[in-house]
Amino acid sequence: VLDEINGITSQASFAHFVKGFVDANAMAEKPLPLLLMLCGVEERRRDMIDRHQPVDRIFDIIDIEAMNQAEMEDFFQRAFSSVQMTIEAKALDTLVFFSAGFPKIMHLIGDAAYWTDKDGVIDHDDATTAVLAAAEEVGKKYVDQQVYGALRSKDYHAILNRIAADVSSDMRFDKAKLAAGLTDIQKKKLGNFLQKMKRLNVIRSGEAKGEYVFNSRMVCLYIWLQANRKASP
Repeated sequence: VLDEINGITSQASFAHFVKGFVDANAMAEKPLPLLLMLCGVEERRRDMIDRHQPVDRIFDIIDIEAMNQAEMEDFFQRAFSSVQMTIEAKALDTLVFFSAGFPKIMHLIGDAAYWTDKDGVIDHDDATTAVLAAAEEVGKKYVDQQVYGALRSKDYHAILNRIAADVSSDMRFDKAKLAAGLTDIQKKKLGNFLQKMKRLNVIRSGEAKGEYVFNSRMVCLYIWLQANRKASP
């Protein structure tokens, strides 16, 4: 199993290696009984195909959906119950909403809630504090390095701050509305900015024309937090 393949799929040598390995094994006198599993989002598979088109023919695609609400609720209730803690309904709704079905985020938020609580009952205040703490951790590990680090232009950072001001509660923003609040120079860079954000797997195209959606509520929250800190006197 090859996990966390985000960086290596951009290298043509990796796509050639995988295709060559599969072909060589298939033609061997005694093929190795091997299942090779690559874990990643669809964009990474497209990266490999763009660099070596024959890769398209060697994969069986298995989609793994995010956990649903009932599964997330069960996870948190079981986790806290195992350490003799309970969680209030409103707090559970908060943890579930921001986890969005991603196990890694669920573990971060749950761990933060465990260390935040002082009375054995996770309430709404505990949950809110835990979400903010988890957002900070996600931001420092992922957003600061992979997003802010890749978007070095001051204009790009200004666009990101503008998005934070315009983004809706369901993590969507509109390109035309966004552009209306930008300078002429920033407007010229907006198209490239959005493509970079898509390549970084931060956003995706929405259903409506010109609409974009954040892929992670925690990333969206961290960007919002950073923008508001910069705006504070």
